[in-house]
Amino acid sequence: MKPVNKKEFWKDRIEFAEKTIEHYSVFISNEDVWERINRDHEETFKREIKETDKVLDAGCAYGRSSIYFNNYVGVDFSPDFIFKAIEKFPKKKFLVADIKKLPFEDKEFDVAFCISIKAMIASNLGEEEWLKMEKELHRVAKKVLIMEYTGSNEYERWENGETTYEKIK
Repeated sequence: MKPVNKKEFWKDRIEFAEKTIEHYSVFISNEDVWERINRDHEETFKREIKETDKVLDAGCAYGRSSIYFNNYVGVDFSPDFIFKAIEKFPKKKFLVADIKKLPFEDKEFDVAFCISIKAMIASNLGEEEWLKMEKELHRVAKKVLIMEYTGSNEYERWENGETTYEKIK
């Protein structure tokens, strides 16, 4: 099990990525797979999120998804990731926050989404930890979109053209 709830774990991943490839901080894959992931996410965003929606990116890491949205807020519990996100995308809004206790009003967002959080949290910290996060996402957003690129068959899914997200209303 990985200590994904420890800030040092993510700080080490960020430092590793600075010496290698940026996306290694969140997912180690070859460039072809990473490009397919990004295309899939962009298509999912276009399908599921309106241009006018107020969007929360929960577990935003270095903010890579912020480029797709005008009314965007990204949160991550890692101050190192938030620093990177602000550095890369200074016109977007980023906050250090715990997904289990978000600093927002009920239904403040039209859509909250997270990428590769559910499987990581459930497998490393337990399903109950993920359920706390999911409950909080439902509190702050009208619609929740769970997007994953982890799991034993992700390469097969992309090759077969299957979706890599689940919508929770």
